[in-house]
Amino acid sequence: MVTITRKDLIALGYGPSFARDIIRQAKHLMVQRGYGFYNTKKLGRVPVEAVEEILGVKLKQEDLLKSCDTAEATLIKERDFNG
Repeated sequence: MVTITRKDLIALGYGPSFARDIIRQAKHLMVQRGYGFYNTKKLGRVPVEAVEEILGVKLKQEDLLKSCDTAEATLIKERDFNG
């Protein structure tokens, strides 16, 4: 699962408060889907798919690669390759 943080969203060009709101909404969405462990203030990493659903746009994989560390960039490349 590819995930994203507030800092990643800021690196993609979203403002700090908007990025924080997006993460908050994504966590709420994940809790509604039955993932109760997202119901904590300490967790700041959410699935990219949840963020894409909230924004209503597909995030470009190249932009995600630029904003992520190398281990997560590998996961993104694998996701693109696998489908």
